[in-house]
Amino acid sequence: MSTKFCGKNIFKDNIKTNKPKFNNRKKYRTQEELIKYNKNKSLEKINTPKNFSLITNPTETIDFINILEDRYLQKKEVFVNMKNIEYMDYSAVTMLLSVVFSFKERNINFNGNFPNKINYKKMLIDSGFFDCLKTKIDKKLEYKIGKNNQIFTLANKEVNSELGLPVMIETSETVFGKKRTLKGLQRVLLELMHNTNNHADLNKKGEKHWWLSVNHNKDKNIVSFIFLDYGIGIFESLKNKPEEGKWGKLKNYISSLVNTEDNSNLLRLLLEGEVHMTVTGKHYRGKGLPGIREAMIRNDISNLCIVSNDVFSDVSNNTYTKLNNEFSGTFVSWEINSDNNNLQWIL
Repeated sequence: MSTKFCGKNIFKDNIKTNKPKFNNRKKYRTQEELIKYNKNKSLEKINTPKNFSLITNPTETIDFINILEDRYLQKKEVFVNMKNIEYMDYSAVTMLLSVVFSFKERNINFNGNFPNKINYKKMLIDSGFFDCLKTKIDKKLEYKIGKNNQIFTLANKEVNSELGLPVMIETSETVFGKKRTLKGLQRVLLELMHNTNNHADLNKKGEKHWWLSVNHNKDKNIVSFIFLDYGIGIFESLKNKPEEGKWGKLKNYISSLVNTEDNSNLLRLLLEGEVHMTVTGKHYRGKGLPGIREAMIRNDISNLCIVSNDVFSDVSNNTYTKLNNEFSGTFVSWEINSDNNNLQWIL
């Protein structure tokens, strides 16, 4: 699929969206520079939050993403201004990568600039942003961005059961300095990939990419993970389930809750396995969202956070917060450090 913009012209430090201070500067510009300048002038400028993170500043970050989603649906060209960012983490980087892909899929011009702070500028460069901008977007199932053992982002539309092994090898070598078996990591990855389909619109399964970002901090021996699914989210997907069978029982259970408008309590019940137990009369057997929480309780993973629709949960600290806005999908982040469970490598 063709695209309107070229990777090498994106996120240049010298891009200006305002009119030059001196009119006589134009005559010293090449024709190519004038084309780039006039093209960027026509883009709608959208500012990122100063604290650009879905984990530490979910409300403002979701507002920003929702604005981009609105412009995407309207096929409007945008210029993302990141110069004033004071804090940014990999949740923001992963979302930006996914947004660029979405705009490119529809041939919508997407441009922007770097943060003024050098460390965040470097974060964007190391993430493979330029590789992403140069990548031709078609109907492929899978895309890989960035470098293994550094910052690596994967986009896919299917469950990739083979993904866990190479990620586990690279993670264990960063955290423990050698190959170690990380059973919880493989379980979490598989459950999240399966949940992408389970929480999709029934008529749109397999249509959208899920995103996995793996970020290696070799100085601190920590690997952080971000899984991003732009579906309809956990709670919206529950509304679309059939009325019969177990889904009918689930809807009856949800309607019996004291405050049906507060999804934060529902997410807690889902993660704790209470919903599954009430509906089926059986324990959850380690699958789905309760299985991910169980991996945290077993100390297989650390710092588990989940954002879906209008709920933010710091699961590791057992806090569930109802948000004033909604994220169209599900976001999950976690870490593996040297204190987490690991076993002798036996493969």
